[in-house]
Amino acid sequence: MKKGLRNSLYVGLAALSLSAFSSMGVNAKTKANHQTKQVQKNVKKTTKTNKVTAEYSPLKVSTDYAYVKPTGIVTMFNKPGRLGNAKVVASKHRMKQLANSNSPKNIFYVYEMAKTNSGLYYAKMVTLGGKYRGWIYAGKNDFSNDLTKIEKGTGVVATSPLRYAKMPKNKKGYHVTSSLWTTPNYSRINSKELDFNKKEYAKDTFKIESAVANTQGWVYYYVVDEQHPKINGWAFHGGVKSKYVAKKKAPAKKANKQQKKTPAKKQTHNQPKVDNNDDITDGKTPKNEQPKQTNGYTLKFIDQSTAQVVSQQTVGVNDLTNTTNAYPTANTSTIAKYLPKGYGFNQSGNAVFASGNVANGGQAIIYVAKNPTINSVKLNLRIFDNTGAANPVNMNTNGINSILNAQQELVDMHIMQGSVITTAQIQKVLSDNGLLVVPSTNGSANFAYTDAGLVQGSNPVVNVYYR
Repeated sequence: MKKGLRNSLYVGLAALSLSAFSSMGVNAKTKANHQTKQVQKNVKKTTKTNKVTAEYSPLKVSTDYAYVKPTGIVTMFNKPGRLGNAKVVASKHRMKQLANSNSPKNIFYVYEMAKTNSGLYYAKMVTLGGKYRGWIYAGKNDFSNDLTKIEKGTGVVATSPLRYAKMPKNKKGYHVTSSLWTTPNYSRINSKELDFNKKEYAKDTFKIESAVANTQGWVYYYVVDEQHPKINGWAFHGGVKSKYVAKKKAPAKKANKQQKKTPAKKQTHNQPKVDNNDDITDGKTPKNEQPKQTNGYTLKFIDQSTAQVVSQQTVGVNDLTNTTNAYPTANTSTIAKYLPKGYGFNQSGNAVFASGNVANGGQAIIYVAKNPTINSVKLNLRIFDNTGAANPVNMNTNGINSILNAQQELVDMHIMQGSVITTAQIQKVLSDNGLLVVPSTNGSANFAYTDAGLVQGSNPVVNVYYR
């Protein structure tokens, strides 16, 4: 019986061992399968992470400084090239041709920026002639506030469609036979022809106040009707004619045969030259007639709806700077403090027209309008984390009510569309409502800065950042 029990025990142990070994094999196989699936999942996740994506944002540069010229070494696509399946809009060869062109139609206007998750930046742009529109590589720098930050050796380089041109010696008494423009044609993205009846004002005389030339060398004059000052605009210089008409020379009398022929006198340098109204190409201003340099920079504000001059003032060159513009610049940000009372910047097109660097003797034309006030303001409070990402601030009910009160306080300021919301105004409403410091995961964060600026539309959105 003991022997049988012992044999039975051995058989049982053997069966148990076999069962355990089988179970271990099954478990190992199951674990291996699980690990294989896990690896497969990880591979899929890695592939998904490597997919290139992009974040898009509008350009914050004034339309007067949002122009570039292609370098001809990068292809233009219908979307940022790294996103995949991008179609060619203009080949590298075609971009090289555009780079070598001096036609103003081939200057590009930049209006949007894209940043990929790999840190590359792209610019969306369109030619002033409207033929080419697409995306081009612009390097690894954020250029949303300044196109000069676009890296060298990429697809484009910042440029100016206009430069100052030589003014004629005589600046008054001209007749205009060409069209008038808000800005010289193909010099700005929204240049448009004004409603100017040339026949009706054919006998009027105009004065020339400014002169610019485009990339092709075409010169435009800013002219103002001397009899009807509300008529003004930019005219092609070929259509600005002097009222002076040279008299025809009387036929020379035949000399009497008995009279001695006297040799013709040589023309002396003291004899006046006929002004052919072509000072830009071949006229030379004598040294003693050169205009004196004017101190200051002139701001001329024109009502867009009536074309009448609202006000004009000369300011110091260094007064056209602020925290955003360290160097003298004529744009909505630096000029806002000089806006005539009751007016905001024109919103239907370009507001500030300035060419070249801001310097003594220069001038900017600013189109303004009597715009309505804003209906609402939305404040987006964002806090930077350790990675540099700006995330929404988590507020409790009291905090949300404080934001609503701050927004209403801005509305109550009767801020005009086309004017500028300043950082000082934002700081005031934040201070009034206890929002200069906000809660964060590490305790609290302090107000850092805001992107407040030109008010476009009736319901502006302002981002407020904390650190």
